Amino acid sequence: MKKNVLLGVMIVLGVWCLFYVGVKIDMWRLGYDMEDLESRRTVLKKKQEMLQGRLSELTDPQQIARRAHDELGLIVPQEGQVVMISLDANFSSESRDGSPARLVRDFSSALVSLP
Repeated sequence: MKKNVLLGVMIVLGVWCLFYVGVKIDMWRLGYDMEDLESRRTVLKKKQEMLQGRLSELTDPQQIARRAHDELGLIVPQEGQVVMISLDANFSSESRDGSPARLVRDFSSALVSLP
């Protein structure tokens, strides 16, 4: 009888030791995973800050104007180069069908308002 009790206690103690070691191993693994995630978080935060700086640089109107001039050769239009078209209700419908003014008027009247 004593051997059975002793065997049972040893089995319970063995199972408890295996459980305890398994939990400790999981805790160590999770600790390493947390350190890895923290380092990745730091790297990603630095990358986000760099990208935010790049975004503000790319959306700066002065930078856009400079790049448009330097890289694309675009210049600010001079007076007389830009033609403004009025879309008055009194617009003559006798103009040509293909005229830009008529196309703009027809397009603007065909727009559907979104909810």
